[in-house]
Amino acid sequence: MIQQIALLNKKGLSLVEVMIALVIVLLVFLALMQTALVSIESNTVNSLRDEAVSITEMRMNELRNRPFDDFDLNGTLDPDPLTINQTINRNIKNISNFAFNTVTTINALNADNKQITITVTWDWKDKTVANGNPYTHSITTIRRRT
Repeated sequence: MIQQIALLNKKGLSLVEVMIALVIVLLVFLALMQTALVSIESNTVNSLRDEAVSITEMRMNELRNRPFDDFDLNGTLDPDPLTINQTINRNIKNISNFAFNTVTTINALNADNKQITITVTWDWKDKTVANGNPYTHSITTIRRRT
């Protein structure tokens, strides 16, 4: 008896029901796509920050390994004054030659102590130097005459 009722019921899905199902599926996919875009953006920002930290540590280690007398009292490096401001390009993910700007500031605290600050800035999307709010990372150390 149940088989006969199922065979007699020849109704299928109407066009309206199919359209409603497609709209629901579309909304779900749009939400998933937005989640993926937010995730990709967050991962890219984290990769850029990690690279900036690496560059800052690399520059600080270079300066720590130099003799104390290489830093004059004017806050510059005697042998190589061009290393104060430097642009370092790196390949990150799908971005080739991404520019990180480093600024090294050396302050003479007294004759035997100097403060070294390295700041790395980079532009990403709407956070730029032109807007006045780029991404930054900085570290500071004090060098003592040994």
